[in-house]
Amino acid sequence: MPSLKRKIIWFIVLVLLMDVGIAAWVLVSDLKTRFPRMDLSRASVGVASWYSRQDKHIKPETANGEKFDDTKMTCASWHHSFGEKLIVLNVLTGKWVVCRVNDRGPNKRLDRTVDLTYAAFKKIANPRKGLVYVTVIPTEKRKGGPS
Repeated sequence: MPSLKRKIIWFIVLVLLMDVGIAAWVLVSDLKTRFPRMDLSRASVGVASWYSRQDKHIKPETANGEKFDDTKMTCASWHHSFGEKLIVLNVLTGKWVVCRVNDRGPNKRLDRTVDLTYAAFKKIANPRKGLVYVTVIPTEKRKGGPS
């Protein structure tokens, strides 16, 4: 017969798992309310990094021709069209930010999902961390065929 201590530990683990499940459900419900047309079928999971004008090799203009501004909520992605808005969700904290794609990146050899501007990254994690695990969800379903 399991000891009382073991039963208490299992009960605590069960309660914690239920709390995580409820928190995830509340977060997804909140996002669905705010972004009813978000495209979960194109959601991706990966690593996000950040970049700023202080980084060497950063050009004064983004790939779509805009002036680079690391105080804006923008990002670089290879998999999304310019102008597309993305929800970038820190999977460890539940913090999220909406960014507009205006650049290409991150560097393909780094195997990262998205590069956020310094200001956008700061909304979801401490920039000193440098990298964070994220889920990226487009705020709108794709119109027409693939871009």
